Amino acid sequence: MRKMRKMLLAVMFAVSVLALGEAPAVEAAPQTIVNGTPWKDVNNASLQAHGGHILQVGSTYYWYGEDKIHNSANFKAVTVYSSTDLKTWTWRSYALTQASHPELQSAKIERPKVLYNESTGKYVLWGHYEDGAGYTLARVAVATSDTPTGPFVYQGSFRPNNNESRDMTVFKDTDGKAYLVSSSNNNYNLRLYRLTSDYLGIDTELNMIYEGDHREAPAIVKQGNVYYLITSGASGWYPNQAMYSTATNMNGPWSALQPLGNKSAFYSQPAFILTVQGSAATSYVYVGDRWNSSQLGDSRYVWLPLTLNGTSASLDYYDTISVDAATGVVNGVSNGTLLSQGKPAMAQSALGANPASYANDGNYQTEWVGTSVSWPHWWKVDLGTVRQINNVQISWWMMNGSEGYYQYKIETSADNVNWTVALDRTGNTTYGFTSDTFSATGRYVRINMANAKLHNNPSNWYTPRLWEVKVFGQAIDAVRWQSHNYPSRYIANDNGTAKIVENPAVANSEWIMVPGLADSAGVSFRLKSNPNVYLRHSNYMLYAQTDSGGVFAADATFYQVPGLAAGGKSSFQSYNYPTRYIRHSGFNLRIDPIGTALEKNDATFQAQ
Repeated sequence: MRKMRKMLLAVMFAVSVLALGEAPAVEAAPQTIVNGTPWKDVNNASLQAHGGHILQVGSTYYWYGEDKIHNSANFKAVTVYSSTDLKTWTWRSYALTQASHPELQSAKIERPKVLYNESTGKYVLWGHYEDGAGYTLARVAVATSDTPTGPFVYQGSFRPNNNESRDMTVFKDTDGKAYLVSSSNNNYNLRLYRLTSDYLGIDTELNMIYEGDHREAPAIVKQGNVYYLITSGASGWYPNQAMYSTATNMNGPWSALQPLGNKSAFYSQPAFILTVQGSAATSYVYVGDRWNSSQLGDSRYVWLPLTLNGTSASLDYYDTISVDAATGVVNGVSNGTLLSQGKPAMAQSALGANPASYANDGNYQTEWVGTSVSWPHWWKVDLGTVRQINNVQISWWMMNGSEGYYQYKIETSADNVNWTVALDRTGNTTYGFTSDTFSATGRYVRINMANAKLHNNPSNWYTPRLWEVKVFGQAIDAVRWQSHNYPSRYIANDNGTAKIVENPAVANSEWIMVPGLADSAGVSFRLKSNPNVYLRHSNYMLYAQTDSGGVFAADATFYQVPGLAAGGKSSFQSYNYPTRYIRHSGFNLRIDPIGTALEKNDATFQAQ
């Protein structure tokens, strides 16, 4: 009977997200996740799942992580939350607490990860273990449970193969074998172990992945027959450059380290890679922790679409992403068009080898550098014409070990003579990366750097420099939105009704794309010929109407996402009905759920 129960459990429970197994269909809807903001559970309590991992069981996702609500590095609990849509999370239990075992009464448990073992019917939790007084034990801890929500039974802690083990992860391959990846030797080496068949111990130590590279925070995902390993550098609570390697065998050889994202991993540290497998796509999400060392319970989360292609990986930043657990589609939500890349750039001073143009060339690895330690200092870009500016992302230079944050202003000008402060960030305390969303207009955008504050030095010895500046927005001169599958037709106002109209009058079809009336991360369509008129939906039909208050702002706000039928074009997701997109049906415009290829064509538009 015991063997039969194990077999039934294996059928009932899906494998971990790390295993990339076939996942049952999920009844969910597209959800928007806003990065770097406080995340609350369904009871409006702070979501505490730091350094964690998400495991999928059937159509339910379980998020395990460190509870830091007490603002301490010492162990309080490993939490368990559940969700079916990856945004709305319910607290389920504590997997482990200080009362779970005497060894946990004064301890540290970091980076908890959970695998499901089909042969034993057990959920197995691994984590990094230290005592409460120090950071020298360098062990792994193991616990088990019959259910994903626990409680987990603590099995003890040990050094794998008598080696130090600090930051770690576990990974379950598609053949059921599981592995431990562990930072060792004061994080200088990254070791690989195959686990025993019950996932409770070490079977074999395999080839060293990195030797002398000082990497930590490992996260692994597999796409096809390629393994991707993402790690951070070691700089305490401060952010640094994430890097990745690939291999076609877990035991290597692993490729040379390559940079991923910008120099601070967009102010985050890798926690894990989430695989979202749905009816239409399999997508990968980089999940990172944005640590707040002065108030650990207020550390935030960063979720970003991770693009994997062959043996290359890429990561860009979005304030907001859209996640559909049912279809598996994950997209970044645009703050408008990237306006600044490759445009003429100037600076107060620049080294010959590091010109101002290096800060807006689209390369996170090249930098503008000033000629001397002179503050304040400015850098600016000419957008070519006056634009609506929605968002500015800045990748700041930092010296590892002497990290600093920048105090600055973002200024705009129409003529390069008269300047307006669009945003005053002289109170900034964020390291490595900032993303500022606001509304301004201008042809020129200037980053006026007042000072840098180094955490370990009252004197600012930094030379002014920037890795990358990205300015997002829209043309002030309106755009016309051309139908993807009826290219002679455009979104237009037809006597108050919104349609795609054959070669419409310019006055009826030119739209100024402004920040969303209900959410500035979205967009609203404002008719150029009558700035009081906006595109809005009512009973799922689209109209061109004046703002009447009430729900109008929500009805007139949309998220601009890559075109559902052609990625280089655009589709528009409803703000208040996120399962619905603008599409034409019989030339009338509606917001509808999108599923078929024809519907995707109907919901895709090209800016002209």
